[in-house]
Amino acid sequence: IMPTKLIEKPNSVSDVADWVEFYIFAMDDSISKSELQSFIESSSGSEPEQSFIDDIWLELERRLVLYGNNKPFQLEPREVKPKIKWEDFPEYLTCVILSIDGNAVDSVKTGKLFERLSCKAVVNYFSGDSIIYGHPNKQTIRQIASQMFETYIQEPPPEYKDSGVDIICWKSFNDNRKSQTVALIQCAAGYNWSNKLSDIRYKAWTQYIHWGANPLMGFTVPVVINEKRYDDFVTDAGIMFDRPRIYQNIQYNYDKDKDLIDDLIKWCDPKIQSFKDY
Repeated sequence: IMPTKLIEKPNSVSDVADWVEFYIFAMDDSISKSELQSFIESSSGSEPEQSFIDDIWLELERRLVLYGNNKPFQLEPREVKPKIKWEDFPEYLTCVILSIDGNAVDSVKTGKLFERLSCKAVVNYFSGDSIIYGHPNKQTIRQIASQMFETYIQEPPPEYKDSGVDIICWKSFNDNRKSQTVALIQCAAGYNWSNKLSDIRYKAWTQYIHWGANPLMGFTVPVVINEKRYDDFVTDAGIMFDRPRIYQNIQYNYDKDKDLIDDLIKWCDPKIQSFKDY
């Protein structure tokens, strides 16, 4: 699966906006409103209304605000153009591709890749330490509690695997004592991410570790969350890291992980090449 040359869902403002973000970086080129209209017409068989194109521009404008100071693209009245090199921020383009394609192919490997890039963003936000816990990693709860200087109680039953937690992040006081900021994070890279918002078995985790302070809950997802649904989603998920927040937290004071960067570039490259060769 790869982001198609012709737009998969030409009637969705959000999906077309994702496609535009992919296109300008895959082609390393701008796209105009008239070019976008032609792509949509080729995909749907009918010319889109001007109001629909204007709505896409409004959505891209909204995203620019969310992306923060180092904006990935520049939006002009009739054109969108890239402002960064995607190879410098492959976490961003990986999220864009996942938003378009989902995580149906080689889902375990791709899911772990998304967990790794999510972990970097989460750690940067909290300025703390972290581990990727999700099944099938081999850490025990005893080992995790010891590393965090929290009080171990018991291991989870084998059938519960990771109990919904992919990343555990904490910000210690460097005094080897409990009672600190802790976040239990769920990562979801596929289309069905909204079905996983309540996957963390929070009460169960209080039976595995006696926390000095109640942990926060969090969620990472590669999409830009619809503005109208945002309040509902974060009510269930806790601290939300969607694509703009991930992007903001892969930049400043970010410890570049060369292995991760290399793996992400290798993951994106064939999808970009397939798009160009289409």
